[in-house]
Amino acid sequence: MDGFNNTFLGARAGQNNTTGYGNTFLGARVGISNTTGFYNLFLGNIAGQNNVSGSYNTFLGNGTGAGNTTGEYNTFVGHNAGLNNVGGSNNIFMGRSAGVANSGGSLNVFIGFQSASSNTTGSFNTMLGNAAGAANTVGEYNTFVGHTAGQDNQTGANNVAIGRAAGTNNLSGGFNTYVGFASGASAGQNNLTNASAFGANAQVSVSNAVVLGNNANVGIGTSAPSAKLHVVSSTTNTSGLRLQNLTSSSPATALAQTKFLTVDASGNVVLGSLNNSAREASASVGESYWQLAGGRLQNSSGEAVVIGQGINKLSGNYGLYVEKGILTEKVKVAVKNSADWSDYVFAPEYRLRKLSEVESFIKAHGHLPDVPSAAEVVREGVDMAKMDATLLQKIEELTLYMVEMQKEVSSLRKENEQLRRKSSTMQRQIKQIRQTSK
Repeated sequence: MDGFNNTFLGARAGQNNTTGYGNTFLGARVGISNTTGFYNLFLGNIAGQNNVSGSYNTFLGNGTGAGNTTGEYNTFVGHNAGLNNVGGSNNIFMGRSAGVANSGGSLNVFIGFQSASSNTTGSFNTMLGNAAGAANTVGEYNTFVGHTAGQDNQTGANNVAIGRAAGTNNLSGGFNTYVGFASGASAGQNNLTNASAFGANAQVSVSNAVVLGNNANVGIGTSAPSAKLHVVSSTTNTSGLRLQNLTSSSPATALAQTKFLTVDASGNVVLGSLNNSAREASASVGESYWQLAGGRLQNSSGEAVVIGQGINKLSGNYGLYVEKGILTEKVKVAVKNSADWSDYVFAPEYRLRKLSEVESFIKAHGHLPDVPSAAEVVREGVDMAKMDATLLQKIEELTLYMVEMQKEVSSLRKENEQLRRKSSTMQRQIKQIRQTSK
């Protein structure tokens, strides 16, 4: 052997060493396969027995690092800790069966009985506590602290679980943070991303979410929160809340609302209203005449509404007066019942005026019968439903006149045809008489 500064004690300890140096092997079959590895400390039966060229390793305990061949800078302490490590380097495994399945994972810290016991190639993990990260196989950059913390994680990466049984439901989710006893993803939600749950038994069920506590109160600026969110500002008469992208200059998204958020005498946020009205009533009135009813703005007083200041005529029993007119894409005028429409013109009992009567009425009054005069329109305005019905009445009457005229025309045509035939017959007879008289 060319190796030097080696200490081998135990049956077949360091038996195959060739050029390895600075090694200390204590126990049966310890470092038996080592040939060129150096500065290793193996203590315990079969500790580092397969090591060939791995260097700077410290294996303390029966079976520790037994499968290591080329891994370097590892520290395995405890029965079977790092038992199957082959080429993984820069690992610290402490506790019985800690990292027992690790083969190529590097830069891991596993401390506790069976901590990360299923890890094979996962790297950059820190798992502290009995069975912490026990199911992890290839997951990386995880930090699990506490008894069975992250116990079910297999391939999830960049997770933090701190507390007994924290994050136990996570299997493959990543970038999650669970802090507190049994905090983590809800049952069945094993693939969340960027989810956080803080507090004992705090559960989160969707990705990109933060849950604080399990039915707990959250205090900001106070140690004794009495509501789900209790905020105490450092300045009197201020809320301590700020909405960066919602200010007094922002456009409203809910209009004509009667409800709003306010505070009571204790500072609790409550839902308030303006006496069930859409705007605040004047002091003299006591309450507003305006109310929201069934999603509609209603004037509870039954009085008329005037929009504009230039309206001089408020005659008639109307509910709305508008200056300068109304612009709308659609107008629909309601008719109370079928008797108000003009289909009665076609009823058998309807008396259709003779055209001579209509002519006499026009000469006497200057407008059609049943149609308001210009003076009436100026004085009373136009009732659109009634006017439409009246105009349709006149159209239907014209239709009846035309039907009657068509009958008369047909009768005249028939008489004309009969006369034409008689005339032809007479002409033939006259012609025959003339011919016989010659």
